[in-house]
Amino acid sequence: MKHFILSFIVTIIVCNAYGQTVLLADTAFITDRGYGGAEASCKADGMIDNSVNMDRVKGTWVADVFHVPAGITWVVDTVIVYGYQYGTRLPSTFTGCNLQIYTGTPAVGSVRWGDTVTNVLISTGFTGIYKVDTFAADSGLLSTKRAIMYLKLYLPHPPSLGTGTYWLSWSATCTSTITSATCPYKVLPGRINPPGQMSRIYYGGTWQYVIDNGDTAGLNMILMGNAYLGVNSVQGYSDETTLHQNAPNPFSHTTTISYNLAKEGNVQLCVYNVLGQKVATLVNGRVGNGKHELRFDAAGLPAGVYYYRLATEGGVISREMVVR
Repeated sequence: MKHFILSFIVTIIVCNAYGQTVLLADTAFITDRGYGGAEASCKADGMIDNSVNMDRVKGTWVADVFHVPAGITWVVDTVIVYGYQYGTRLPSTFTGCNLQIYTGTPAVGSVRWGDTVTNVLISTGFTGIYKVDTFAADSGLLSTKRAIMYLKLYLPHPPSLGTGTYWLSWSATCTSTITSATCPYKVLPGRINPPGQMSRIYYGGTWQYVIDNGDTAGLNMILMGNAYLGVNSVQGYSDETTLHQNAPNPFSHTTTISYNLAKEGNVQLCVYNVLGQKVATLVNGRVGNGKHELRFDAAGLPAGVYYYRLATEGGVISREMVVR
């Protein structure tokens, strides 16, 4: 897999109702190379910790803010967050995650969706990235004691979120009780804490800022679903523009991806991993109307969940596929 530096990005996309797409990719991970050449995420310079506690058993929750832009409605049905347990080994030890969406900061806002008891975790696995430190006693950049896992959460009866500011709050459970479930901080290439972060932690019965070395840390999250202009209109799309589920799925080597265009136009079809990193560009150019089909070869990609995204002049559609 090629090395991609993932910087702090916020992506807002309008799509049609026929496929899920990435509404928000608010992540920042990669800073270094670590054990065996794997990608590593070293804490920002000056930071004391690598992460913040999000352990359901211990009563700690984390939260971070997101914004639905003016004139847009988001229907969020999938959320991806990240975590690790220090000192545990692969595979992922996460067994559950609770999620809530607030209409304001958790301390004063009301709950728009979710509760504190329903487990919405549907899958979890290794991202291929280790959270590392510079301490020699901890093996420095070569440490494998903090394997970052993705937690994919499914929202049954997904909320419809109009223009405004919202807070995502979550807490996780694990099979192991050796160490707490923790959520890794964002960090930009160069080991920089992204400016303007606002994350919170619920600890000791109160919500408070996640402060480290005088700075507020940020947390990583991806929101997926559908977006609409206004209340329920779709910009520029015909019913004939569709992106089909790849087959076979899951797959080990190659799979077939097909799509149908309502009209000729510029098309980009790309594949992304669970961190929002582009791992392949399958189509990038002008394509005629009608049905199109191609083979995707996943050679060199680690097993896991990926998303393929079709972008046309009318909007964007995404679907999920699994490499095993």
